[in-house]
Amino acid sequence: MPTSSTPSSGSHRARVVAVLSAFRPELALIAHCAALDPQVAGVIVVDDGSGEHAEAVLRQLETAGVTVLRQPQNSGIAAAMNRGIDAALAAGAEFVVTFDQDSNVPAGFVDALVNEFDRAAAAGLRVAMIAPEFYSQTRQTGEQPVDGFLGSGAPIQSGLLMPAGVLRELGAQREDFFIDLVETEYYLRAQVAGYVSLCVPGLTLPHGFGHRLYVHFLGKRLEKGDGRPRMVAVSSPFRYYYRARNRVVLNRAYRGFAELRPLLRRDARNDLLLDYAVAVWSARGKLVLLSLMVAGWRDGFRGRLGKMPEKLMRRSGRVSWKHPVPASDE
Repeated sequence: MPTSSTPSSGSHRARVVAVLSAFRPELALIAHCAALDPQVAGVIVVDDGSGEHAEAVLRQLETAGVTVLRQPQNSGIAAAMNRGIDAALAAGAEFVVTFDQDSNVPAGFVDALVNEFDRAAAAGLRVAMIAPEFYSQTRQTGEQPVDGFLGSGAPIQSGLLMPAGVLRELGAQREDFFIDLVETEYYLRAQVAGYVSLCVPGLTLPHGFGHRLYVHFLGKRLEKGDGRPRMVAVSSPFRYYYRARNRVVLNRAYRGFAELRPLLRRDARNDLLLDYAVAVWSARGKLVLLSLMVAGWRDGFRGRLGKMPEKLMRRSGRVSWKHPVPASDE
């Protein structure tokens, strides 16, 4: 018997439209869309205000049959996704599957997501979203199974399948978040509305993850037991402003739901210990990076959302990362 992650012999492509966000995309996006095209009824790329930098790539995508929507200015991931999702729903999609521009989607991936949705729906579950169990090497499962299915924690946006009816009910993603924790807020919104979110057992979306760094301590590169170097991943410095700010807003918005408080506390703790602390440890310009986080927390408490102030964006350019891993070693 095939597992839930094994595609059925009949493709579900006619039921699904893919939406990808892009910002100053490289030529690799053309190949990524070509790999995705046989799996879906249509591919929509929303360019988030890249300007002339992206036109050569975007025109090639259009020649290949991809629908390209151009944002007039950089408005953030949520605004790009909302526009693409609206276009997919207008085209009659039963499901929308979302990716970012770096997603290189393996064959059978979309069918595996739809198969798991159909299986869960047949079991009577109200499903908001289906994600792969693994995003790169990161496991996306929740702490508890859901009626015999693999429950999801707050999944990453790339590789996420959502039914049209749920998207219409839950409404638009929060554009004032701009970037970071947008999908987490949507996951929590679905939880409050009584939906479940699931993972497909064993399914993986291969993906690069931020900036990879070697781990050093007291001037020495640390190694694993097998002799391979230890590595950590960090994000672009400006993202830590958004993460700090949006975490404050997210926690304040959902702390009134008792069933969500343990998740909110756990995620806030992980942010501090596994994300912010690692970033500060790895940064050149630690005080500058800390100032971005503090500004984010302050703006979160004051309710100042949207795109980060330009002066903070310029400040983030003074932060760099120690011990970067060359592309050849990743």
